[in-house]
Amino acid sequence: MREELAAVVTAGGRIGWADFSFAATSLEYAPYEEYPYDYHEIKALLKVRERTLLETVLDAIWHTDRVYEVVVVGSPFLRYWVDRAGERLIPEKLEAHENLIAGLQAVAHYPRVLYITSDLPFVTAGAINRFIDACPPDAQLCYAIVRREAFDARFPNSPSTYARLKDGEFVAGCAVMMQPASLLERAEWIRRVAQRRKSLWRLALLAGFRVLWRYVTRQLTVADVERRAEQLLGMRCRAVESEPELAYDIDTPQEYEYARRLADGGAD
Repeated sequence: MREELAAVVTAGGRIGWADFSFAATSLEYAPYEEYPYDYHEIKALLKVRERTLLETVLDAIWHTDRVYEVVVVGSPFLRYWVDRAGERLIPEKLEAHENLIAGLQAVAHYPRVLYITSDLPFVTAGAINRFIDACPPDAQLCYAIVRREAFDARFPNSPSTYARLKDGEFVAGCAVMMQPASLLERAEWIRRVAQRRKSLWRLALLAGFRVLWRYVTRQLTVADVERRAEQLLGMRCRAVESEPELAYDIDTPQEYEYARRLADGGAD
């Protein structure tokens, strides 16, 4: 019998007009007859392949057939997209880490929760299921990472960045399996890690000078990062090699343009 899982999706990100206004590809949003002030600033409502990023993520989660409840943290305007049975919209906070904390508080009664961001244009139910299956059941926090070889094969010539470790180059993923009660006891670390989640070297810096030095000299391994995370958090932590679709997110105009081109059949 499969465990009951909940999912938390943070959708508080906004695009920066000063940056995206220079994008070669025009921004495309879901249509709606009313346009509140922040409507054209919500990143989760950008469209790729005629669908909003939020729709793509929510559909992938539900098609895993193992999630019982989905909590989305974002603007009240998202109620037009968060309307299926089992979905709840939690009002967003001022900071990203506060959004995550609010989401975890809403599903704290679940033993384990899937956390995923709302800006993954190519995420699939299969990629999520394989990540969940790869997470050791006794680990309190599992973080998705993707090897560069796999990422480049799926997203050739992408504008993404990589962390160089002794055992390979990796892209930080956008999915985490966690025990919500354990994480809520460590809210301060949620804030610190949330601010650094897309940069493995900044996560290494959080871990101390010795870990940073090993990173700079390319002596740091994935196992080193796991051990240090366990020391700092007092939790069993594992980095889980995952599929590229869990790591390609949209933070920059270049990443958005690339996703649009790839979805249309090419990214050269």
